[in-house]
Amino acid sequence: MTRARNAGHHQESAAGRFPHPWVRDYYNYLITEKGFSRQTADAYRHDLRVFFDFCRRHRVEPESVDILFLREFNRHLQEDRENSNVTRARKISALRGFYRYLLDNGLIDEDPTVKLRPPKAPKKQPMFLSPDEVRRFLEAVDRTSPDPVRDRAIFATFLYTGCRLGELVGLNVEHVDFSTETVLLYGKGAKERVVPLKPELAEAIQRYLPERRVNPRCPLPRRLFRNRQGYALTRHGVHYLLKRIATGADIRRDGLSAHKLRHTVATVLLERDADLRSIQELLGHESIATTQRYTHVVNKRLKAQMDKLSY
Repeated sequence: MTRARNAGHHQESAAGRFPHPWVRDYYNYLITEKGFSRQTADAYRHDLRVFFDFCRRHRVEPESVDILFLREFNRHLQEDRENSNVTRARKISALRGFYRYLLDNGLIDEDPTVKLRPPKAPKKQPMFLSPDEVRRFLEAVDRTSPDPVRDRAIFATFLYTGCRLGELVGLNVEHVDFSTETVLLYGKGAKERVVPLKPELAEAIQRYLPERRVNPRCPLPRRLFRNRQGYALTRHGVHYLLKRIATGADIRRDGLSAHKLRHTVATVLLERDADLRSIQELLGHESIATTQRYTHVVNKRLKAQMDKLSY
């Protein structure tokens, strides 16, 4: 059993209330020290709530669990059809991170999750748009967008920088430097990287800037992209625009998201002979293995073409 220190200070059952003080501390740690986005930290907190509820039903204190109880929890997740392997792997990852945090801070004497292994999630090939779909998508901006000048700048930013959704909504005006022809992006873990400012993107942003309006009540006045009320554009707002424009372009792809535009950038660059290291640097991948996923897509398409070759 994991033995908690200073457990006597908690007169009320830890499993009976949420968020537990340790979970609140861990949540703040993920944001302030690990650099997680609030969206990711919220997902981890939700996963811990699921575990704490399981502990409560079995009358077990979360700080007193052992590997046998954790394996029972894992089986419980497997039996729930709403938990895919990917979802279950994330829940196990949240647990392991939480107990490592407790151990590192001297709150428990041993980590019960050491021998707990997450399920292997099936590797999915990245989904991306074809060059024809990209052209149709950009043409549809002019026809279906509520703000065509702004939205062409938004989607040009995705397609010419390969940025993540969080990086786009976090862009400030000063992060786009027309003199040095660069864009400064803040990625996962608040890591920054500088990417080239393509002339096509520079033109789109310069057209948008005179129309940019800031609501005086907006707490983020430097954010580059704004909604129609002058507030900083949100992730949800970008998702709405993406779905609306994709429908107007007659692009009917299940799960089409801003991240698929990032996949599109990587795939197009590989098809045009860009090297993996350059793509890794552009996209801000920590591991080259992440970038290598795209080679499978390109190789598959190349094989399809080679099958047509005969003498």
